[in-house]
This record gives sequence, C-alpha cells and structure tokens, in this order.
Amino acid sequence: MSPRGDRWRGQRVPGAIEDVLSRAYGGDHTPYEWLARSVSGSAGLVLDLACGAGAMVDRLAREGRTVIGLDRSEAELHEAARRGRGPLVAGHASYLPFADDSFDAVVSSLGIAVVADRSRLLSEVARVLRPGGVFAALTPSLRPANTSDLRLVGRLAHILRVAPQLPGLTEFKARDAFQAVGLIKAEDKRAKYYVEIRTREDAERLIGGLRGATTPKRAAAAVEFLAARADARGVVRIPLPMRKLTAIK
Repeated sequence: MSPRGDRWRGQRVPGAIEDVLSRAYGGDHTPYEWLARSVSGSAGLVLDLACGAGAMVDRLAREGRTVIGLDRSEAELHEAARRGRGPLVAGHASYLPFADDSFDAVVSSLGIAVVADRSRLLSEVARVLRPGGVFAALTPSLRPANTSDLRLVGRLAHILRVAPQLPGLTEFKARDAFQAVGLIKAEDKRAKYYVEIRTREDAERLIGGLRGATTPKRAAAAVEFLAARADARGVVRIPLPMRKLTAIK
C-alpha cells in the first residue's frame, strides 16, 4: 500500500477533494479555473464558502484582493494553513459570521451540493453579498456523458455499490432556490472533466476524493480495478461532469 492508502479506506482525508479536482481537466483548465472565471477582476473582497483545503483561495488571489476561506472542519482548515492559504475562518456555511453587504463575490466549490440546508446557505450568501455581487458555485452533475464513459462508470458503480462521483447532490432546481432569497440566476452550465489514472496512487487519490464507498473492501477493489486497467491500457480517463451556477444580487 502506498503512504496515501488511507485515502480509500473510508476516511475523508483533508485535501482529498482538491487532489481530485486539481487533476481534472476539460480542455486547458480545471473546474477550479472554470469557477474562478465567474469572479470579476474588480471584486476586492471574496468569500470562499466551505473552502476545504483552500483551493479557491489560491486561484482567486490577485493584487488588491482579499480572499477569505471559511469552513466548519478544523482538519480542512489546518490543511489549508499548512498549504499556506489564508486568511481562514472557522464557521458554518449556513450561519456566516460576517456583516450584511460585506462581499463583492462569494464562491463555493461543492459547498452548495453537500450542505444539509441549502435554502439557509443561500439566504446567508444573499445577506453577505453587496448589491450587484456575484455568487458562483460548482456541483457534481450527471451530464454530459457518452457510451464509453457510462460503461466505465457503470463498472465502478457495480464495484463500489454507489455512483463514482464527487460528494453532494447532483441535480436540483437552481432558479427557484435563488429567487427565494433574492438572487437572480445568471448562468447554469455543465461541462465534462476527466481525471487520468496512470498509477495505483492515481487510483487511490481518485477513490479517496469521491463520495465514500459502501465498505473499505469495495473501495480497495475499485482501486485494484483502475490500477489493473491502467497497467493494461497505459491510461484510464474517468469522467467527472460538473455544473457551474452563478447568480447576481
């Protein structure tokens, strides 16, 4: 087992999701760069909501801008600090410790997909955004897909007993949710990214970042399947369809 083998033993290792998304490419960019493009260059104060290890803090950094990362997980915030990211705030995405009309933009990579009370989170986002401010979020998606992708995903789902996707709800009606809190939906797009598996460590990293397998034995079996397939073919490309939502206050 590699030193990173604990990633697929049913424990969510801090930074695991970033390890997957930072290696997922669609054309010349990752989902993080896709999300970052939704933030105007004039945005001076930005909140990265449910920031995890702080991937977006880095990707949004620029001269004259402050990007604050917020997460409820102490372990993720420790990992973000270890990676040199900040400023960081410990807090719940549904009860933001910030004043009304504070931020020019709020972003979230997967936070809107995993939070238990989405309407509460969106209400807080609307509260802390300044008029004209932008909210941009990534979620997993089930589309787009082709036949070969579906065949491979089906094999992995059979092994894992769960769809091989990033954590969170894949599809929900965004327009109504935004309107309920005073936000106007500006964009709802889907794009397909791929993670390339060439080694066993690549397979462990992927399985560690996906939503949890039903048992560690099944997670290990999925790693074996991907590693063997990569040995035989040189590379295995795992599809990760993503959805980007943007709204304006």
